[in-house]
Amino acid sequence: MQVWTKLFAKSPFKPLIKHAEVVLETVETLEKALQAWKEGDYGSMEKLAVEVDRLEDVADRIKAEIRDSLSSKLMMAVAREDVLIYLHMQDKVADAAEDTAKWLLVKRPDGIPGEIKDLIMEMGRESIKAAKLVYDAIVQMDRVIESGFAEKEIEREYELIRAIEDVEKAIDELDTELMKLVFENADKLDWSMGFYILNIARTLSNISDKAKDAAERIRLMMNK
Repeated sequence: MQVWTKLFAKSPFKPLIKHAEVVLETVETLEKALQAWKEGDYGSMEKLAVEVDRLEDVADRIKAEIRDSLSSKLMMAVAREDVLIYLHMQDKVADAAEDTAKWLLVKRPDGIPGEIKDLIMEMGRESIKAAKLVYDAIVQMDRVIESGFAEKEIEREYELIRAIEDVEKAIDELDTELMKLVFENADKLDWSMGFYILNIARTLSNISDKAKDAAERIRLMMNK
């Protein structure tokens, strides 16, 4: 815990960056699992999905350590409550990635039309982009604090927040497109496969939803 306390003494965002690094690794590992899933390399996919689960556990442990180390006596540029709320939201990004990985393990996607697989991969790429932008945003927030809230650094932060929001909107559109595609291919898919596909899509969408929530919390901290 002393390590986290020292980091908080430097900046309230140093420990959040450490946590964000693991969240990002979790999502990047999911990206590899999705690629193996698409290619039919189920052995690699299963190993990568299990690794996603392990990394999410690491993120949870770091979150708990940070929470326990964040003393109300520490003087910070932002409120302790805001830091804790943001930490919770950032951790939800890793939770959503773990949920997707669990669905990948449910069954092998034999017989899924290629166009559906392609759309899921596109959703995956966009969701992962959102998670990477969250990492960039918390690193940038640290720069904002260190600069004394310099206007240039603040504007860069807002650019990242807007980029996350744009990705989330794009994924919502892809999700709608996928749902339509699943129903159009209803004659080729049994109910369990349709359920499986839609839940993978739902959990991928959740990654970007949670990334947007985290970005919104940064926006609120900027406005205080």
